[in-house]
Amino acid sequence: MTRLMSKLLIVTLLSSSGVGLFAKNIKKDVNLTAEQKHQKRLLSYVKKAISVNKDFSLKGISIRQSKKVKDLPGWKIYFLDIDLKLLKQKGKTMTVHDKIFSNGKYITRDFVNIVNRASLKDKIVPDMDSSFYRKDHLLYGNENAPAKIVVFSDPICPFCQEYLPKLLKAAKENPDKIALYYYHFPLTMLHKEAPTIIKAAMVLEEKGGKNIMEKIYAKKFNIDTDDDKKILAEFNKKMNSNVTLEDIKDKKIVSRYEEDLKMAGKMMISGTPTVYVNGKKDFSRNKYREIIGKK
Repeated sequence: MTRLMSKLLIVTLLSSSGVGLFAKNIKKDVNLTAEQKHQKRLLSYVKKAISVNKDFSLKGISIRQSKKVKDLPGWKIYFLDIDLKLLKQKGKTMTVHDKIFSNGKYITRDFVNIVNRASLKDKIVPDMDSSFYRKDHLLYGNENAPAKIVVFSDPICPFCQEYLPKLLKAAKENPDKIALYYYHFPLTMLHKEAPTIIKAAMVLEEKGGKNIMEKIYAKKFNIDTDDDKKILAEFNKKMNSNVTLEDIKDKKIVSRYEEDLKMAGKMMISGTPTVYVNGKKDFSRNKYREIIGKK
């Protein structure tokens, strides 16, 4: 799903020039604030600019969040939720997410620093809302703890294998300071085995297994294959378990897996580990150390 979402961002929001000028003949509405009028006009422009094809059609589009751009006075970045109807899949729908800049008159997909060629679009991320603080995703800590940390991780990612054990330990040992919520985000282009490992871990959790993700990261699974049978054989050997193909194909497991991908898509996650602390992205990934008083 996540890869498809990325591909569907061929849904070209703007002209090839990258910058668009709003049409002038937008219907006035005296009951709207200036910002509401601007958002209405922005959505109208984007709807007309979106390219659809025989595979999907546009159901709707909305602005989930907006932020002022620190280095560009007068400009804001808008986080869009684009609802699509997949025409070849019996009317199935999906939501993709994108960002767009506007100053009320002009609209553009990105700004690029001419010195270091860094994308401003990549740098600005949406804030997280409380819907991510779900009890079924709480690994360690008290849900009323002052620091709510949400991590998106791939158990096959070497950076995650190095980082997660430290974060898990910190949350486990400081339950009154940290509430740690975990979401799976497999980097399937790099780690073919990740989806199977994740689903197998979910199966063990459903069967009542304790500290499963802590054990998964301790084992450091790295199996360069997409053969489910071979992956499960290695998984069961290391975890002393008996997870089957039927287990990982169970509707509940598949639904849990897809829900994690959906939540990652909502936050436009592109790499792992990605960490949020109280709704703000922690680019350093080290704020948990400050929280527990460790330098």
